[in-house]
Amino acid sequence: MVRRFDLVVFDLDGTLIDNRVAIRENFNRALKMFGLPQLEDKKIDAMIGTPLVEMFERILPPSSGDLAPKLVDTYVERYKDTSHIGSVVLDDVIQVLKELRKGGFKLAVATTKANDTVYPLLQRIGLHKYFDLTTGRREGMRNKPHPDMLNYVMRELDVKQERTVMVGDTPVDVLTARNARIYMVVVTSSIRLGMITLDKIREAKPDLIISSLRELPCNLYVQ
Repeated sequence: MVRRFDLVVFDLDGTLIDNRVAIRENFNRALKMFGLPQLEDKKIDAMIGTPLVEMFERILPPSSGDLAPKLVDTYVERYKDTSHIGSVVLDDVIQVLKELRKGGFKLAVATTKANDTVYPLLQRIGLHKYFDLTTGRREGMRNKPHPDMLNYVMRELDVKQERTVMVGDTPVDVLTARNARIYMVVVTSSIRLGMITLDKIREAKPDLIISSLRELPCNLYVQ
C-alpha cells in the first residue's frame, strides 16, 4: 500500500489518553491555593484541550483576571509529578501506534500542556517509546490554535505540510491543523468522555471524523 502521509501528529488528552482525574485535581488545587471556589468536574472537562491559561481566564471574575498566569504556575508545579495518577491510555491506542510505526510513519505528540510536563507523563504511562517527537508549549511558541507547534514538529522531523496529518478530538485541534494547512482527522473519543459534542466537532469541519482510532490506519493510505 502507498502512504498518503509520512507524519502523524497526535493531540494527547481525549485523543490518546483520559487524563481527566489529574487535570481536575490540579485545576481545583490551584484554585484552592488562591482562595477561589472549586469547579465541578463537568465544567473542567468541557475546557480540556484549551490552553491552561485560557481555562483559568474563563472562570475568573474580571477583577481577578491577572491571577491566571499565577494559577498556571501553581498547577504546573504539581502536575509535573502527578499527571500520571489516574491517567488511562484509551482503547486501541497502543495497537494503532504499533501498526503505524510498522507501516513506516513518523509519529509525534503536540499538546497544549507545558512542554516539560509532556515527556514525563508519556514515560510514566508507557507511551513515550512510540513517538519520534513529543512537544508541548515551548518558550516563544504560541499555543493552539496557532500553528507554531505543528510547524515546529514538521520542521524537526523534516516533513512537508502535504505529507502531514493531525489527529485530535476538539474544534481547537481542527483550527490548529487548518492554520498549519495540514489534513485533519477527528476521533470522537472525547464525546464518550463527556468533553465535547458531535455537533461541535461537525461545526469545526475537519477533513475526516472517525468513531474509533482503529479506523485511522486505513485512511492514511491511498485508496
